[in-house]
Amino acid sequence: MTIIAAAIKDGKISISCDSQTNFGSLKVNKKYIADGYKLLEVNDSVIGVSGWSATCQIVEHLVETNPEIFKLGSRREIFETLLELQEKLKEDYFIETSEDSEQPVESNQLDALVINSNGIFGFSSYREVHHYNSFWALGSGKRLALGAMHALYETNASAQEIVEAGVKAAADFDDGCDLPLKTITQDFKTKNA
Repeated sequence: MTIIAAAIKDGKISISCDSQTNFGSLKVNKKYIADGYKLLEVNDSVIGVSGWSATCQIVEHLVETNPEIFKLGSRREIFETLLELQEKLKEDYFIETSEDSEQPVESNQLDALVINSNGIFGFSSYREVHHYNSFWALGSGKRLALGAMHALYETNASAQEIVEAGVKAAADFDDGCDLPLKTITQDFKTKNA
C-alpha cells in the first residue's frame, strides 16, 4: 500500500514516494506519523522500500548499521545483496520467509526501487531484479503512476516533475497512497558520457 516512482531524464535520475502508512485497513497519513517516508539513502544509492513495516524497519536498520553489504550498482550486485539479506532476515531478524507451499522460492517480504548513477533497478519479494531504461513505479498505486509518467515522459518535464506527477496521481486515486511526497534527485551518468 504505497507508491514509489523513479525516472531518468536529461542527465538526472529522481525517485519519489508518498507518506501514507497502512496497518491493515487503518491508514495513517503524515499528519499522524513521523516516519512515513519510504526512501533510504545508502552509499551512492537511494532505495525506495515497500512492504511490511517490520521488514522496512529492518532494512533501515541494516542500512544504518551495515551499509557495506548494500552493493547496488548492477542487477547482479543487487541480486547478490538480496541473497545476503535473505539470510540476515531469517537468522538475525527472525522473518518468516515463506508465503505458501506452492511458490518456488522463499520471499523476503520486500519490494523496492533503487536509483543510482547506473540507473533504476527494481526488485521483488522473490529476488527478481530488473533494470529500467526510463521510468518505473511500484506499490498499490503503480498503474496510476505509470500512466501519469508515461503521459509526461516525452514532454519537456524533468525527471523530478515526472516522478512527482506519478506519485500525485497515485495519491489522488489509490486509497493506499497519500501526500505529502518526498523526492530525491541525483546526477545520472549516461553510458555514452
